[in-house]
Amino acid sequence: MKKPFLIIALFAGLMATFSVSTPASAKSKSAKVLSTRTLSKKPYHAVSGYLYTSAGLTKKAHNADNYPLTVFYTYKSDTVRKANGNKAVYYYVKNGNGKVKGWIWRGHLVRIVDTQKQLSQLNQLVDLIDSTSTNTHNRIVSLLNAVNNNTTLPTLIKNLTDLQNSLTNNSDIAKLGQIISIISTDVSNSVNTLLNTVQTIHNVNTNLTSLVNGILNRINS
Repeated sequence: MKKPFLIIALFAGLMATFSVSTPASAKSKSAKVLSTRTLSKKPYHAVSGYLYTSAGLTKKAHNADNYPLTVFYTYKSDTVRKANGNKAVYYYVKNGNGKVKGWIWRGHLVRIVDTQKQLSQLNQLVDLIDSTSTNTHNRIVSLLNAVNNNTTLPTLIKNLTDLQNSLTNNSDIAKLGQIISIISTDVSNSVNTLLNTVQTIHNVNTNLTSLVNGILNRINS
């Protein structure tokens, strides 16, 4: 009659043993931070993904889909090696009041561009082109007219540089240098910050065409 109790006690002991020796479910492996740098405070929209509580990426703080119109500001950048072995760059961002914050993959951020600054740069380009001699003016316009969605920014810069090297008018050379500088730095940077990583090449070329069309429209007006 005592055997059933002995069997129950035996099973209870075995269960207790297994419950102690069996490890708890493994936690998510954290990402390893490879490098860190401070970022200047710039405004972005988060278009997808998650904000994590740390660069270790083990705990999600917020779903970016819930904040489509929120302006986030950048503060830090960490290059990490994720649990799957891939390297990625994450930005530490906060909203205006600092309540929504976290680490998000930079590919999920879209820079908010100052359109007034872009318009000012566009007008500056037009003024510079209009102030060149008639021959140089016509050659610049001819190059701009040739731009289409297949034209890359480096190609346009090369064509303008080749034109500059062929000039003998010092004033035109200096003005074309300014034009090249604006297109290759200020304007191109404003365009490039709008891009998602996957669509970079296509969007740069499309925005380049829009930029050139804007210049031509103002020249011809």
